[in-house]
Amino acid sequence: MISLLLIGTFFIVACLFIAQPWFARKNVFFGVVFANDQVRNHPTAQKIMRRYLIESIGTALILLVLLIVARLFSSRELVLAIACNLIFFALLALETLLFIRGNTGMRRLKKQLQPNPQLSTNKISVAIGRNARENVLPLRWLLLLLPFFIATLVVACFGYPYMPDSIPVHFGLTGPDRWAAKSWLTVLNPVFFQLIFGALILFVRRAPASVKGNPNAAPGYAAYRKMLNLILILFCLATQSIFFLMVASPLLHVHYVWFLIIGVLDFGLMLAMFLIHARFVRRKTASGSILDDDDKWIGGIFYFNRSDPSLFIEKRVGIGYTVNMARPVVWIALALIVTSVVLFSLY
Repeated sequence: MISLLLIGTFFIVACLFIAQPWFARKNVFFGVVFANDQVRNHPTAQKIMRRYLIESIGTALILLVLLIVARLFSSRELVLAIACNLIFFALLALETLLFIRGNTGMRRLKKQLQPNPQLSTNKISVAIGRNARENVLPLRWLLLLLPFFIATLVVACFGYPYMPDSIPVHFGLTGPDRWAAKSWLTVLNPVFFQLIFGALILFVRRAPASVKGNPNAAPGYAAYRKMLNLILILFCLATQSIFFLMVASPLLHVHYVWFLIIGVLDFGLMLAMFLIHARFVRRKTASGSILDDDDKWIGGIFYFNRSDPSLFIEKRVGIGYTVNMARPVVWIALALIVTSVVLFSLY
């Protein structure tokens, strides 16, 4: 029987990739900044959009068929897991390449259009101070994350001797469906991910000291950051509660319904992120001088700016924040996170 959860997850992820060009400010099209949103009516821009939609939807449908075939004909769980991971990776890679091609087409179109004086490459301001108003959320909000972390750590450490030899590590719609041999790494794995979530909230809570243009070029930015950080903290709390239940389930026999309830809550918070983006970003119209920094955005996705001291900035396309790839500490942090996740997964 085909896993509806697997197919549903693929469908949602594919839809998010296909809709990427719309997760941006009005005057940003395929990661390329313009003075206004009138470029969307240009015949060349519409042609780029149509081609992107046809190719991205076609790619997703082909990979969906491959996923269904793999689910139907793979009798071994390991083979199925590898096949599914490869298909999801192919979705990520191919859809990203299609978006980058759209970005390249929009850059060409921008060069062909008459230069707009509203776009500027030299009228910028650099904010490098660390005053209290930069903090869109007080540090004390992070204290909300401590109780679940402490409770999870205490249950893991003191309950370890009483746990069974097989520990549930994944919960489906009908309860636990994957187990691992009891070990300290297996038991402490949720604690590790709680630390990662807390660290991300700690870093992104501070408004970046960023190279910016006219503030009206990104209207609603402060309110968007504040609301999004609140949602992220709530999402982190819900996720931490899932990690706590995972550690406690071998001792307390937690009913899987609690996992479903929290999962629905997480989904609702993710939906709230889209609504906040539409309210504070998508509907706002830029005005005044707009910083034209397309050369700092590789493919319209990856931000690389040595003159910007920020670690986190608002995504050019998408919801939330991205990192400044020009900062060495970003590469170090990413390497540590990826290495840790891979080691835990292999173990």
